[in-house]
Amino acid sequence: MKTSESTKEIAKKMALFRKNMLKNQPSKEGKSHYGNYVTLESLTAAIDGSLPDGLGYTQDVTSVENGVSVSTMVVDASGEFITYGPLLMPVQRQDAQAFGSAETYARRYSLSAAFGVSATPDDDGEKAANNVPKQGWNKRPQQSQNTNSKPQTSKPSKPVQTNAGKLKTIGLLLATIAKLKNTTVEKLAPVFQEKMHVNFEHLTDKQSDEVIMVLTRQQNKIKAEQKPAPDVDELTEALDEASAQNLKDAEAEPAGAK
Repeated sequence: MKTSESTKEIAKKMALFRKNMLKNQPSKEGKSHYGNYVTLESLTAAIDGSLPDGLGYTQDVTSVENGVSVSTMVVDASGEFITYGPLLMPVQRQDAQAFGSAETYARRYSLSAAFGVSATPDDDGEKAANNVPKQGWNKRPQQSQNTNSKPQTSKPSKPVQTNAGKLKTIGLLLATIAKLKNTTVEKLAPVFQEKMHVNFEHLTDKQSDEVIMVLTRQQNKIKAEQKPAPDVDELTEALDEASAQNLKDAEAEPAGAK
């Protein structure tokens, strides 16, 4: 969407248009197997009847390869404007009927979007919708340089599985981390798989290297955070030294001192 530098005046007119439109809804005269819909004629009549003084619109229709392009510009007498689009509608059959159907469909959809008017359910554009190009539209199909060569068929490549040694390393790291965190590998593995977006049962060599690196870092981090409990013998020795020091200080204390 493109606009003029200022949209103050056109915004006021659009608000007034919306108010007028409440009393001038378009009728759904068109019929298709999708249901009734608002035709382009009914839509333009309802919009034209609701436009305040100074507000108007114009539509630009351009033919592109395998389709049509429609842009809608809402303009105000002050010079302000809002451009919507372009809306691209593909067709496959290269005849006037297909292009005419696509143009009508695109103009109606672009116009209803610009003014916020419901024109659904879908409609006469079914002729264009049923003829969507199989190779995409607005693009030229690529031609092979060698017309005599056989068409190449491609099969999806499967990732190369990592070797058993790396899988064993991953298992050992998981077991070590599980022991340090007082949990099980069965509970721990899904957590790492979710965070790393991998499946430990289907790893490539590159993925396995990354997993080993992450698990090794995690193992070292946990070991650094967990300080080993003091040995009982060391505690006993420290208590004996403290007691001996207390007795020595008591013997050195002057008689009668408290």
